[in-house]
Amino acid sequence: MNAVDIENLSFSYGNIRVFDNLNLSISKGSFVTILGKGASGKSTLFKILCGELKYDGNILISNKSINYNINKGYLGFVSADIYNFKEKRVIDELIRVLQDKGKIDDRIKDEIDRVTRKTGIKDILDSNISDLSVKDRVLLLFTIQILNRPRVLIIDNALEYLDSDKDKIVKEIMRLNRKSTTVINISNNTEECLYGKKIVILGDGVQCFEVSKVEEEQFLNNEIDAPFMISLSSRLKFYGLVSENYLSMEKLVDKLWQ
Repeated sequence: MNAVDIENLSFSYGNIRVFDNLNLSISKGSFVTILGKGASGKSTLFKILCGELKYDGNILISNKSINYNINKGYLGFVSADIYNFKEKRVIDELIRVLQDKGKIDDRIKDEIDRVTRKTGIKDILDSNISDLSVKDRVLLLFTIQILNRPRVLIIDNALEYLDSDKDKIVKEIMRLNRKSTTVINISNNTEECLYGKKIVILGDGVQCFEVSKVEEEQFLNNEIDAPFMISLSSRLKFYGLVSENYLSMEKLVDKLWQ
């Protein structure tokens, strides 16, 4: 079963056409990075999947409508620009999330303590959400989704705000993914495609690639930079030094020293 099926999606801002019969399917349990040059429609797609924009076409999440999945809490969203907190303080928002999931009260404190230690927001639990920096607000949003464990997690250029906290959040996202959450990371940073296994490039239509097989040229043809390790692997393959993409420098060095 696919986690997401987009069929004949069309959308315009006035006379500016963003999508014209776009079709895209994302498999259940996958980790997909959506890339594209400026004005390719990445953030517009996020807003459509959030239910923020009306569109023509058909979108199903696990064979159900977007609104059904949002109402059931099956979809999780992280964006620095779109959020809907219901409580005043950080701790109260996290308690509400777990209560809505039916967690027993005497287990809520332990769950919040465990997850906030991992995401780095334990020190701001008593803070007012309205006083948070953009970075801390994004960390809170990721913490909520880690607690919520949605069926599909959709991220819109949120990792770029995390600086030194990025690696630990990515680690938690990957843990969710291993436990069957489908992850869709919409990003302007092509390096982030190395976190997952599949790449979708928006531009003139939709192009899909396996991270392990994509070539530098396929990025450049779409006017976006290739990740460093993909560029390096492509050059080494050209000279016959390796036969596949290496996504970590450590593994590449080990290969070259064999």
